[in-house]
Amino acid sequence: MNIVPLIKKDIKLYSKSKGAVILTFLVPMLITLIFGAIFGGFGGQSAMSNIKVLLVDEDKSVTSQKLINLLDSLEAISIATKFKSEEDFVPFDIQTMDDWIKKGNRKLGIVIPAGFENSMKKGKKVVVEIHYDPKFAVEYSMVNGLLQKTIMENFPQIIFGGLMNKADEYLGEKKGSEFQKNIDGVIRKYFPIPENRESVFDMNNADFKMTNNPLEVNSVKLLGEEKENEWFAQYVAGMAVMFLLFSVTRAGASLLEEKHNGTINRLLVAPISKKEILTAKMIYISLHGFVQLLVLFLFGWLVFGLNIFKNVPALLTMIIVTALAASALGIFIASVCRNLHQVSSLSTLLILGMSALGGSMVPTFLMPTYIQFIGKFTFNYWAMKGFTDIFWRDFGLGEILPSIIILAAVAIVFSSVAIKLFRKRLV
Repeated sequence: MNIVPLIKKDIKLYSKSKGAVILTFLVPMLITLIFGAIFGGFGGQSAMSNIKVLLVDEDKSVTSQKLINLLDSLEAISIATKFKSEEDFVPFDIQTMDDWIKKGNRKLGIVIPAGFENSMKKGKKVVVEIHYDPKFAVEYSMVNGLLQKTIMENFPQIIFGGLMNKADEYLGEKKGSEFQKNIDGVIRKYFPIPENRESVFDMNNADFKMTNNPLEVNSVKLLGEEKENEWFAQYVAGMAVMFLLFSVTRAGASLLEEKHNGTINRLLVAPISKKEILTAKMIYISLHGFVQLLVLFLFGWLVFGLNIFKNVPALLTMIIVTALAASALGIFIASVCRNLHQVSSLSTLLILGMSALGGSMVPTFLMPTYIQFIGKFTFNYWAMKGFTDIFWRDFGLGEILPSIIILAAVAIVFSSVAIKLFRKRLV
């Protein structure tokens, strides 16, 4: 029976590449480690970073300051009421706060309007506002819930103040006065009221509703009002960048194939230099990446209505530098590997790792602060930032310049290293 010798042959061939064997087991372990750190932290403890929230206090009262302190004491969010302007710290106003959110410096902000304390004292409806970038709808929902929970738990007067004011209207003057005395005694005796309390009055019964909702949170979208799909601008960039890396890495690995099947040696016999071979390969891979990104964004325009024509120079520049940087990374990965097994394992590790850390696969707000910091050193982070700034924030060339410079630097550094390594290994 010849099956066993054939199996042994395949095992020997595979085991000759020690790097491929190591990466086969190292890749899943490292990817598991990355996602474990993102979602659970080390040692089983969650390490999700808090949400940075801007806050404008137009009421400037004791009650509004108490609310600010309560919100800032929560682990899930951190409050900023001032920003540094020249030599001094200046309180945010609504215009400045909105500008920060539109430019991507923060995701959302809270406005405590004038009359906040007075509304509580008089039992009127209390109104607050949340201004936000709808791309971060998950963070908005979390902050909205925490804001309402904090107010309802720590300012019970907004419920009972309105109840008192409505008593005469619903019960009549005589019974209303009696009700107010009785309910006041109950509140004073048992306050704070247990969460699982039962009342003789059903506040949610439409036939006997003593007061309307005492708290109103108004939501103000600062971006995306005219976009048909708020999420596509974010996710198309993430998926486009991740799959671009896979494509160009495979194209870069074709150099190893050409070396192993003798194509490179035959080319060198002709009047063609190593430099010309590598330059041609780099140009081909860059064009491959450029066309892939362009086709995907055109698909987004046709199918999802993504407006890719609002700033064509900025978009084309980002596509070019992203394709160049991705090509340089693909060539670099191929240059440090000895065979296609190593290319496959190493590229999987790097691409999935960078995609997870850089935000292509996981929303960055879910990540611990230190993971978010590490993510800024990935190719995906800066490519996604450039594209989403164009599609979502309507940024031009000048405003996306940091992303362009960093991606261009990636292209120059990694292509230079890769070319030096390949020139030694081509023959």
